[in-house]
Amino acid sequence: MKVVIFGAGGNLGKDLVRAFSDANHNVVGYDRDSLDATDANAVRDCIGDGRFDVVVNAVAWNNVDAAEDPANRDAVWRLNVTVPQTMAEAAKDSGAMFVHYSTDYVFAGTKPEGYTEDDAPNPVSVYGQSKSDGDRAVVAVDGRSYICRTSKLFGAPGSSSNAKPSFVNVMVRLARTKPELGIVDEEVGSPTYTRDLAEATVRLTSGAYAPGVYHVVNEGPPVTWYGFAEEFFGLLNISTPRKPVTSAAFPKPAKRPKFAPLINTKFPKLRSREDALRAYFAEALEKL
Repeated sequence: MKVVIFGAGGNLGKDLVRAFSDANHNVVGYDRDSLDATDANAVRDCIGDGRFDVVVNAVAWNNVDAAEDPANRDAVWRLNVTVPQTMAEAAKDSGAMFVHYSTDYVFAGTKPEGYTEDDAPNPVSVYGQSKSDGDRAVVAVDGRSYICRTSKLFGAPGSSSNAKPSFVNVMVRLARTKPELGIVDEEVGSPTYTRDLAEATVRLTSGAYAPGVYHVVNEGPPVTWYGFAEEFFGLLNISTPRKPVTSAAFPKPAKRPKFAPLINTKFPKLRSREDALRAYFAEALEKL
């Protein structure tokens, strides 16, 4: 297949390029320096008429707290709503499949058993609302679209200047320099390895799955940030003292869903989170 990936320089984007290439697909990747995804005409010209079989959108505004600033609202909606809608329309017009990534932040975080693909979004932040609106915009296009909701991504940083280190990378580095760590013991979710999500995307677009909304996360019990840190610190034998704290210890502008693990009922579970962490550390530990 011929595949175009927008946001190829990001944390997920670089793994998407690798995953589709490893599966012997013909891949073209664009980062923010090679194509402005907010330029609708440039996006439509790029996707063209029948030029690609799969269009993948890994572009997003993902600074959750900065999204709360009214000065950023237009930019947030442009990246999280207008851009995916434009890509979905162009993909439909060209006969291509379209893949878009969403988040557990579209949910309020109050459902004790977690959220399935069919649960109604009810975001509690501006970022979450923008992602929910983007999902609806993609669905409204009524093309061959796959919306992949995921959570708390970890993996190697991309090459883009906007690519930021994941929670895993940050905490491992802090453990080497701080005498003690306070880690938020809230915001229960389903951490997911970008490499596994990218490889799942290849399978999702293989023709075996119908268009729709999918939850794509690594298998494992839902965890808080503190619980997740305990998992990978244990794997790395890191002994830096740490303690669980409430979110009040690190005040932030945006509200987060307190309990929003994603339950995947439509796509096979990804490998266990522990196995994913081991694989990540085997490849990238010396770079952390």
